[in-house]
Amino acid sequence: MIKSMTGLGVGEFQKDSITYNIEIRSVNNRFLEISSRFPGSISRYEHDIRELIRKRIERGKLYITVSIQQANGESVGLRVVPEKARLIHKLLTDLKCETGIDEEVGLDHLLKFSEIFEAGENGTENGEHWEGIREALIVTIDNLDTMRQQEGELLSFDLQDRIRGLKEKVTTIEQLAKENLAEKHRKLEERIQQLLNQHAMDEDRLYTEIAILSDKLDVTEECVRLKSHNQIFEETLEKGQAVGKKLNFLLQE
Repeated sequence: MIKSMTGLGVGEFQKDSITYNIEIRSVNNRFLEISSRFPGSISRYEHDIRELIRKRIERGKLYITVSIQQANGESVGLRVVPEKARLIHKLLTDLKCETGIDEEVGLDHLLKFSEIFEAGENGTENGEHWEGIREALIVTIDNLDTMRQQEGELLSFDLQDRIRGLKEKVTTIEQLAKENLAEKHRKLEERIQQLLNQHAMDEDRLYTEIAILSDKLDVTEECVRLKSHNQIFEETLEKGQAVGKKLNFLLQE
């Protein structure tokens, strides 16, 4: 069964007094593209996180957010650098005076500068957070995969219904073509006979043109190709793989 590329996955894992939270949002994209937002203390695991995702997800643009909290709600792995915070506050205050801006320098201004934070001493250098991150990430990917599969099933049902409609229309076209072809040939022969009676014409050239016109009236080839594409489309839908590119090609055909 096909899967959608859009979805949301949320996962949580607790270890001791630490809670690991991960969220992945997925939207359509031709390839796999991962956009991440990690606290500085766990950026060292970014490669491992991406590799784990690549093993499970083939396509889509993913937005990943990771957070780690202690039982008391405090974030793990970051601490404020007071010296840098005071320096940036002074620079902003001087800038305010130089430009004549009335707005007071506040916390929201300081938070725009990542330099005021640095990795804290929470054991992250020893890699003790990776186990919690990995477990939370597995849960998150499972939840994302479930949602993408559910949406994919709904899309598949809709596409199959449309293919059935195309099949019915092709059958109708083939029936109408058979009925109309004989009538069009009869009228064409009558018109040709009238022209032959009225004008001198090269009969060999005339019948060659008639053959060409008759071939254009025949839609058998187009109907056969459409039925073939419909069959391949249905077979492709049943495969549990990344089949979007092949389906798109068939639709263009």
